[in-house]
Amino acid sequence: MKIVLLTGTRPDIIKMAPLYWEGKKRGHEVILVHSNQHYPYDLFEAVYKDLELPFPPHFILNDSIVKKVARWVSKKAYLHDLKKGSNWSKIVKNVGGKFLRGRPGMNNTITRIISSFDKVLREKLNDVYIVLTHGDTLTCMAGSLAAHLNMVPVGHVEAGLRTGTREPFPEQTNTRIADACSDLHFAAVEKNAEFLKREGFNEKDIFVVGNTVVDAVNWAKKKGSKEFFLRLGADPNKKWVYFSAHRRENLIHEGRFRVIVKAAYDLADMGYQLIWSVRPGTKFYFDKYGIKVNHPNIITVSEIPRYTDIVWLMDNSEFIVTDSGSMQEEMAALKKPCITLRFVTDRPETVEAGVNFLAKPDKNLDIRKLVEKALSVKKFPDIYGKGDSAAKIYDVLEERKKFIRWAND
Repeated sequence: MKIVLLTGTRPDIIKMAPLYWEGKKRGHEVILVHSNQHYPYDLFEAVYKDLELPFPPHFILNDSIVKKVARWVSKKAYLHDLKKGSNWSKIVKNVGGKFLRGRPGMNNTITRIISSFDKVLREKLNDVYIVLTHGDTLTCMAGSLAAHLNMVPVGHVEAGLRTGTREPFPEQTNTRIADACSDLHFAAVEKNAEFLKREGFNEKDIFVVGNTVVDAVNWAKKKGSKEFFLRLGADPNKKWVYFSAHRRENLIHEGRFRVIVKAAYDLADMGYQLIWSVRPGTKFYFDKYGIKVNHPNIITVSEIPRYTDIVWLMDNSEFIVTDSGSMQEEMAALKKPCITLRFVTDRPETVEAGVNFLAKPDKNLDIRKLVEKALSVKKFPDIYGKGDSAAKIYDVLEERKKFIRWAND
């Protein structure tokens, strides 16, 4: 079978990598397509190579001169940082942020992905068996729609993520549109499948397969190290906490964002050493609100290039504090507690299992009490499976011979 794996962000790459490994092992023709939603070195090329995926992928969509230059410059900066322990990459991102004067417009990103993927599907990949998209990103939504409108079957990996609200924004919109365009729905847990059934999707097209992030984490946790963090100045004798905040609904709301910054300071005052991954969007709002992080126990880093090192950091943190969806899953897979900086989560199964704690970023947030709860966790169930999700997905693909295109066929 000829199968397309569409990636666009770092989480996409991480969770699609096991599907590439499994597909090649089974002798299928697996085509990698990257949307260029994330294009700097640490979010694209470094992740592909760290996960032992072929680079460049077979197709890179919307590959403008600006993005090619940005990839080249960011690669030079990050490789220099890895060798010398310097901070060129942060300087590059600061300059790039000033040049772009804000975050990329979502409508523009979606339009470019749809039009460029449409061209590739019509001219180069018109004989594919299925396009597999992932999660709740702009890439997932736009790629699913482009394939669907070309009457190419779509399989949505991590389907059925729901919160019952508009948050996280725009991820809840993205996942719902992707599900509407999909022929097969690969749900991580039964709760996701139940959401899909209630929305009217055919039960025969819904499969609970666990989450491929477990496959990726099991592979990666044997390969990372602390060396990158020591070069940043991290003290190996302190208790580490991985901290991140990048969700739009947290960044665009100044009150929420200041509560999150205060939570970071509270943790640092408690003696924890925070490794804070400050993405471009987060840096933009630091500058917009005039916030400067300056605490001896907080180390900010623009990004951590190697996923294997990220997994090492999560596995060796006392707990993590994040607003990421994927990191809630990864911590559950690593059997470590998570504190989530959101009002709602699309991974409610982790909260119900007692391994994830919502830290609502409002004036009542007491991060110290949540830390006590997180550190008291003793049992970590296998919420997302044991690391065989990619195999389960391919079992379904190999069994399915025909996709129903029209209701009256």
